[in-house]
Amino acid sequence: MFILVSPILTIVGVLALAFFYALIIGPTHSAAIRQLCLFASLAALFVGVLMGLSFDKAAAGYQFMSSFNFIAEYNAALSLGIDGLSFVFLILTLVTFPVLFLAA
Repeated sequence: MFILVSPILTIVGVLALAFFYALIIGPTHSAAIRQLCLFASLAALFVGVLMGLSFDKAAAGYQFMSSFNFIAEYNAALSLGIDGLSFVFLILTLVTFPVLFLAA
């Protein structure tokens, strides 16, 4: 199976970069923004499908865990993980995004 190092962060990163680049482009280039958002959502969907291929349905608990300790003094951390139910909703969202951008 194909195993990604951090697919959740890859999905978030691709969509966040597309969002910030769309802000830089500005509202005058709406066709370019639509194409950018469609490409980013398809890339995120591709990563989600690859994540689904390496998702272990028999394992209980969270998978693809990523944890970052931002401020060690205050124990402020960000942890991302996915379980079976949230995986279904993530794939549903990743399938919906390209459809919405195509319909816009």
